[in-house]
Amino acid sequence: MSRLLRSAWVIARRDYVATVWSRTFLFFLLGPLVPLLFGGGYGAIMATQSSPRHSGQSVQLILSRADADAMIAARAVLAERLGETALPRLQRQAEKGEQPVLTGSLDAPTLSAPEDALPRLSGRIGLIVDRARAERAVGHALPPPVHITTRADVQAEQRDDSRLDLARGAQFVLFFLTMLLAGMMISNLVEEKSSKVIELLAAAVPVDAIFLGKLVGMLCVSLTGVAVWTSVGVVLAGFLPPQFALPAPAVGWPVFLALGIVYFGSVYLLIGALYLGVGAQAGSVREVQTLSMPLTMAQLLIFGLASAAVGKPDGAVAMLAAAVPWTSPFAMLARAAQFPALWPHLLALLWQVAALAVMVRIGARLFRRNVLKSGRGTSVKP
Repeated sequence: MSRLLRSAWVIARRDYVATVWSRTFLFFLLGPLVPLLFGGGYGAIMATQSSPRHSGQSVQLILSRADADAMIAARAVLAERLGETALPRLQRQAEKGEQPVLTGSLDAPTLSAPEDALPRLSGRIGLIVDRARAERAVGHALPPPVHITTRADVQAEQRDDSRLDLARGAQFVLFFLTMLLAGMMISNLVEEKSSKVIELLAAAVPVDAIFLGKLVGMLCVSLTGVAVWTSVGVVLAGFLPPQFALPAPAVGWPVFLALGIVYFGSVYLLIGALYLGVGAQAGSVREVQTLSMPLTMAQLLIFGLASAAVGKPDGAVAMLAAAVPWTSPFAMLARAAQFPALWPHLLALLWQVAALAVMVRIGARLFRRNVLKSGRGTSVKP
């Protein structure tokens, strides 16, 4: 056993160093960053454009002192209800450039503004004028028209909807990373089979050590890529406006991120063991493409089953998704976003470890059989 683990460690370190320190790995890292950077930039632009064009516009008040004071006081009251950005700023002095102007008096105000700004400003200025007139008529500031309170049930429902969206998003990210990275195993394996590297390794170390080493080595390569992409995503998230902030998962962000890493490692190893076992049968790029299609379709079915379970944690589909080893990481990550209990994750991880042990044994057997078959005529030490 100790020789097997030492040999597997040597293979894993060899694959990791050879992959990470190559020039092609840099291009591999840049590939997913292009849509990420584009999406972040596009989101920031859309967030800027989604705000009203004249949201920060000011209106100069050319009124008597009493009328100007009444307008400013009325705007302050309304801004508490509607928000600062919902109303134009009111100023007593003019600024440079073309600026809307309110002249006359409260009884007969006149708004002068550019044509494209009038549709938006007229209603808001009219609202402020009506408030100022009402307060002048009663001789004092009007009380708040509505007592504001928060309904706990509505707030909880909104929080649940936000966490539901977070659960679906986390599932998609996990699926995208797994589909993107798991296929690297087959291409790496075929390359070494075609150059007879596998046969040379099999003559020096146990074949099972090659299987385990490649599985762990490619997992470490994938985690390196995930760390880089996550760091860039966190930096980009800092530039997004507050309204685009992600809702907090039920288990909290530290635990949620830790579970995300663990579940990624679990599903990657489960699928990777299958990829290596089946991929060992491929001897050319054409055969790799032929084998990749059913494996990719299987991943889509896995994602579809896990997605159907979101929002129905006690349903039959959710129970099935949690029980199937390949869908369990997706289903449980979504559960972590929605529910704070941690004990289901402990049970799920124990079940996934048991399933992983079986899959590694099956995958290693397929791998060993195909490697020995391809190395016929070469001195191989199983």
